[in-house]
Amino acid sequence: MSLSPSLFSVGLTFQCPQCNFTVIKNGSWFQVVSRYKCEGCGREIRITYADKIAIFQKHAHLAMPPGAR
Repeated sequence: MSLSPSLFSVGLTFQCPQCNFTVIKNGSWFQVVSRYKCEGCGREIRITYADKIAIFQKHAHLAMPPGAR
């Protein structure tokens, strides 16, 4: 699965692997970010491409069907 453009404007969730703090950002943010500072524990968290694929797969049900825009 690729990073579906139909999820770029949808709020996706990711939990910090250190403290489980949940961040909600648009798919477009996840597309470009490689790391961020967790608001829960203050640690720098790396988001790999494999993490991004998992995030987009988890939220695939929110994708707009082609031509629905």
